[in-house]
Amino acid sequence: MAHSHLTIEETAVRSILVPQGDPPVSEYTLNPYSGCGMGCAYCYVMKFHHARQHPLSWGSWVQPKTNAPFLLGKVRDKIWGRRIFVGSATDPYQYIERQYRITRRCLRVLLESNPSSVVVHTRSQLILDDLDLLQAFGDRLRVGFSVPTDDDRVRRKLEPHAPRIEVRLKTMRTLRQAGIKVTASLAPLLYCRPERFAQLLSEAADGVYTGSMNYLDQTALRHMERAKAYFRSQPYKRLQAEMDRCLQAVGLLEKTTEEDG
Repeated sequence: MAHSHLTIEETAVRSILVPQGDPPVSEYTLNPYSGCGMGCAYCYVMKFHHARQHPLSWGSWVQPKTNAPFLLGKVRDKIWGRRIFVGSATDPYQYIERQYRITRRCLRVLLESNPSSVVVHTRSQLILDDLDLLQAFGDRLRVGFSVPTDDDRVRRKLEPHAPRIEVRLKTMRTLRQAGIKVTASLAPLLYCRPERFAQLLSEAADGVYTGSMNYLDQTALRHMERAKAYFRSQPYKRLQAEMDRCLQAVGLLEKTTEEDG
């Protein structure tokens, strides 16, 4: 896929596993890239130091960590029996993964290192390129799939370079059919049609992770006055409540968090 809007800056890093706090959802996070070409206007990573200090705007640059698989291989002892989260601050299957295959090579190292669990978080159909590797983890692996709306008009406005919603839902269904557990991430929940959305998700996910938009001023949304007003409005609060009700009705609601992306 074309990524002409991106500035690609290959980089070698000193470490690749980041230990997490207590109690952690995972014990280590692993991000094969720094930056992200999806360009999601609400991405919480924009509040992090490395994103704020970069001279280019979020969504227009990405740094492939070219030595990530090598570094991961050197710390196999840290991985053994641990919980690993892949893609906490980037999309590991953004389009340049087809060029670099860093995520795939990291997954191979993880598979050889016997982690207790792996979560891979994405919004891209390119994850299907690695279906064989994902299946090899068995029930130790789960995919978190970001799909915050059922309305592709919203996607075009707030996720301009991300895959279409119908493509994401189809990818999620394909993963499930291949025996891989899928959690839909509605974090943050965007404008949607709750009853329809919940039904679509019931056919594509095993669970749902929801979240609110509580960090507007630290993202690109701070420049979008209508969006800011909406996320702070009573109609948005009612939408969240209705979405929760619809998700519960189809037996999907798994967990609620105040902040995620």
